[in-house]
Amino acid sequence: MFFFLSKTLFYFLMPITWITIFLLMAIFVKKWRSKSLKVGVILFLLFSNSFLANEIYLLWEIEPTPIKKVKNYEIGIVLTGMSNAGKEPKDRIYAAQGIDRLLQAVRLYKEGKIKKIMIVGMSEEINLMSGKEKKPYRTYKYKDMLRDMCIKENDILIESESKNTYQNAQFTAQFLEKIKERNKEKIFFNKSLKSTQNQLLVITSAFHLRRSLACFEKAGLKVDGFSADFMTTERKNTLTILSLIPTEEAMAKWGKIIHEIVGYVVYDMTGKL
Repeated sequence: MFFFLSKTLFYFLMPITWITIFLLMAIFVKKWRSKSLKVGVILFLLFSNSFLANEIYLLWEIEPTPIKKVKNYEIGIVLTGMSNAGKEPKDRIYAAQGIDRLLQAVRLYKEGKIKKIMIVGMSEEINLMSGKEKKPYRTYKYKDMLRDMCIKENDILIESESKNTYQNAQFTAQFLEKIKERNKEKIFFNKSLKSTQNQLLVITSAFHLRRSLACFEKAGLKVDGFSADFMTTERKNTLTILSLIPTEEAMAKWGKIIHEIVGYVVYDMTGKL
């Protein structure tokens, strides 16, 4: 039920939904026509403003870390949400904006900053009612993509069951605990880690990293974060006359950041952080 609500709630949080409601009220509710129209127009101007959208992301996103300042880690954990999973034929991965997460992980691997890459989360289209992957399954997966990028197969780890950020963290902890038991190795938990340096690096979109790190820490994992897939540009490049022109891109950005902030609050209220 939580999975279903978390996915469907997104549509009610989108600014276009709010604007549509007020405009419909202006058309069909005569008593509220004037006020509803004003509110609808104000919301449209607010949420279609690219400068304001960029400002809210600058406040929320975790800033990028220069590659030279990244420490060495055992595992780089890449959260899924990087592809257009509903596209067919399912003989490839159709890259979406979040694919920068994977590209940055490969870069860190090539630079020797991480020894292994772990892909965490379901990579296929998910049925909202059942929470299960839709069939047929994709025949070409992230593991295949990483092998094509010359990542050694022994350096690729896959956790493919988790469906949201909370499960990403919980299932990763279970996955690593199984590795510990199987290999009898010291692994990456607060209670057993003697080194002062974290051994796990969570790689995800900059706007999503705050919630991700909190979930992984809640799961008992000692982690650092690496931001990717930035939605922002530097402030000096955005305050122009063009930034005052309404854009559909700004409205889409507002919908995504509202969803993320509300998700963070809900996770906190339900004890998932």
